[in-house]
This record gives sequence, C-alpha cells and structure tokens, in this order.
Amino acid sequence: MPVKAVAVVNPVAGRGRAARRWPQVRERLVAAGWSVDELWSEFPGHAVELAAEAARRGVDVVLAVGGDGTANEASNGLARSGALGSLSLGLVPLGTANDFAACLGIPLDVEGAVKVLAAGRRRRVDLGQVNDRWFVNVAGVGFDAEVARWVNRRSKLVRGTTMYVAGIFRTLLRYQPTEVEVRLDGVPWNARAFLVAVGNSPAYAGGVRMCPDARPDDGELEVVRIGDVRKLEVFRILPLLYAGRHLSHPKVARAAAREVVVEARIPLAVHADGEPVGTTPARFRVQPQALWILAP
Repeated sequence: MPVKAVAVVNPVAGRGRAARRWPQVRERLVAAGWSVDELWSEFPGHAVELAAEAARRGVDVVLAVGGDGTANEASNGLARSGALGSLSLGLVPLGTANDFAACLGIPLDVEGAVKVLAAGRRRRVDLGQVNDRWFVNVAGVGFDAEVARWVNRRSKLVRGTTMYVAGIFRTLLRYQPTEVEVRLDGVPWNARAFLVAVGNSPAYAGGVRMCPDARPDDGELEVVRIGDVRKLEVFRILPLLYAGRHLSHPKVARAAAREVVVEARIPLAVHADGEPVGTTPARFRVQPQALWILAP
C-alpha cells in the first residue's frame, strides 16, 4: 500500500525556498511510492487549519514543508483534529529556522530529508503546551516574548535573523527585569527575572540554544531563568546562547519540571516557538510521547 500523505506547504518559508524546492521533494516521494496531495498556506496561522483538514482526510502522514513555524502550526493542527496519537508528522526542513528537525537528527538538505521520510521510521516525541497552544521547541515569558511580539508585528516577508536581531536591540532599550512568581510542579521558584524559558527541545530562533539540556523524548521540560541582569550583562550573555554556554553564568538558573506556572503583578508577554500567545498568567505542561514523527 502506498503511503498517503498531505503536504502543508508554507510558500514564504526560507524566503521562498520551500516553494521553490517542494516540487523536487514531491517528485522524489512519488518515485518512492507515496501518494501526495498538497495544501498551501496563505497567511500566518493558516497551516494550523490546513493540517487539521489534512488529518481529517484519513492520511498516513502530514508533511510540514517549511521551518519551525510550519512544524509548530502543523502540530497544533494535528492536536486540534485529535490526530496526534494516530497519524505521523513528517518534516521537510526548508525554513529559515529548522531547529526542531536538527534536534531530531533529520538532515537539513532535501536529499537527506527525503531519505528519512521514505524510510518510514517513526518515533514518539513530547510536545509542550502553554495555555491552549502547543510548542515543539521553546516557549517562555519575558524578554524574548517581547521580542517575538515586536517581530510579529512586522511583515512576514521581512522576517529572519536580521529582523530578530533588530527586535532584540529595540526591545532591550526599554525592557526591565520583573518580579515573577514561578512554580515548578507546585514548588516555588520565584525571582526577579529577565526571562523564563521553557524548553521541549534545546534551540529556537535559528540556533539559539536557550535550553541546551532539553530533550523532546524525556517527559520533562527544561526551565531556564535569566535573572536580574543589566543591559551590559545581556550583551555578555547573548553570544553564549548560541553555544548553550550561558548556564554557567551566575545569574542564570536551570531546572526541570513537568508543569511550570508563571505569574507576575503586571502582564508579561508569552510566546510559543516565537509566536505571541498572550500574556501571563501562563501554565506550561509537557505532553509525553504525544506526537508520532518520521525521524531517524
């Protein structure tokens, strides 16, 4: 029996690379015996609807053709349709940021990614959830959520590393650490914090290893708190994030939990995989083994 799949294609992912390379990927999958339909997203959030629609067609695999944002939306669509425990998600990593695929050992080149899909090996991975939104990589509260909110107000067409760096500098001009009430599996972990990050996977935003010890199959969330840092200290910490070496900084703390609750006296921005999802209070939970995914 051929594998029945629907591809959810984000045409602007990777500055158009997903749209350009998808026909080649489709041709190779068909040659491998797959039956492939496709749905193209037209606006931010559309891939959630399309993935849910694809799941309702009774297919074996939903393909997320794009980057981490597409993987996030596809996962949310599968959750919305109730299909998380049945069909599989396949990743064709053609976005600007492909941290989830990299974490799972999926090659970032087309040929390698297609070989993984054609092999058909699937494994279960965890998903994170913040309030009613699922995430595959990192979610959080505070500074990076404010950066995400700033970036997401701008056009999708001009996003990328440059826009993200601009968002960091613009937000840093006015952002101040804030007192937060944090509970890890019910245990208080309060502090004055610059940000609180909650990781299902190690990295997000194209290689920022905010939660370097996070693993998407260990049934836990890694929690990283950057404390009461001054602006000059932020500039010292930022380069360390890409190597995951910031945990040794005296104002950075790390923990692990299955449930994380964050509250503050003033509403703080919350993000999930770089997408704004409202403000505090926020409840983060891990859903162990929630998603079947095609991966080595």
